[in-house]
Amino acid sequence: MKVVTKHEDNHFNFIRLFAAFLVFYGHAYVLSGKTIDIGLSHEVGLFIFFSISGYLISMSWELDPSLKRYFIKRALRIFPALAVVVILSVFILGPIMTTMSLKEYFNHPALWRYMENIFLHISFYLPGVFEQNHVPNAVNGSLWSLPVEFFMYILVALFAQGKHYVKYIVLIAFLIFSILTVTWARATSDILVVYDTDLKQIVINGTFFWAGAVMYHWNIKRYFSFETFVIALLLLLFVSQWEKYYAIASFLLIPFVVLSFGFSKSHYLSLFNKADYSYGFYIYAFPVQQSIIYLFPKISILWYLISGFFVTMFFAVMSWHFVEKPMMKLKPKAKTR
Repeated sequence: MKVVTKHEDNHFNFIRLFAAFLVFYGHAYVLSGKTIDIGLSHEVGLFIFFSISGYLISMSWELDPSLKRYFIKRALRIFPALAVVVILSVFILGPIMTTMSLKEYFNHPALWRYMENIFLHISFYLPGVFEQNHVPNAVNGSLWSLPVEFFMYILVALFAQGKHYVKYIVLIAFLIFSILTVTWARATSDILVVYDTDLKQIVINGTFFWAGAVMYHWNIKRYFSFETFVIALLLLLFVSQWEKYYAIASFLLIPFVVLSFGFSKSHYLSLFNKADYSYGFYIYAFPVQQSIIYLFPKISILWYLISGFFVTMFFAVMSWHFVEKPMMKLKPKAKTR
């Protein structure tokens, strides 16, 4: 059995929060209507999330290969905080921001359709909310990634039934997802939607998830060091000059950079391990940003970023201490042998 790195000896809380900030930063320009090229930082943020998730979720299953406990753990991490942000959006944010009367708002069928976000059936629209924003009728555009993430969890459990062949199954999955990303998801404009989820996003983000899983199952961790982190990062920056090659090289370089940094040690960055605010920051940022731009449409991008960051962080802190952390304590323990 592989040894789990002590929670306080890694930087994953820091890098997840950094990834959430990248998504927040990228969305700030989109939601405020700015045209500046920001290098798709919100996309990179998601690649970081999925790379970490692929590694750690694979490790979690191998340390406790119980379907029941595995899915209880995953559900406790995703659904309680999600349910709270959805309920707050429907019953507090919506009534405040809607242009409809409260009677019209609460009788509108879209209101109850939005509640289905709790079950990962994603909907962005609340009646009369943010209709005049630069990105209209979108209350929480970040939620689309959650069903993609949970689908990866299902595949991890499914592939794990291959027992001794899991490392090969995961490698094949990575290769298939990579090929589909290059030849279909990034190459065509076709849209294929299942359960209100864009299958292209499953393929693209799944590539990074399975890259992380490959690095776990093939024990790439033995190559992680500060030196290899720097080399991989410099190589990634160098290749970024050529978009075509960067898109392919990033499938492995981004996960390697992220994971090698995540497993490195620093006294100062370990302070972030006292709490994990990344998930709360991620799910609250979009509605906070939409609210600010709705209330202050002339706000400068600097004040938009500053105010959005602190308001979102407030909700993230509340979410962690009053929802996520208490729910995490309910996670079932692995049976000792």
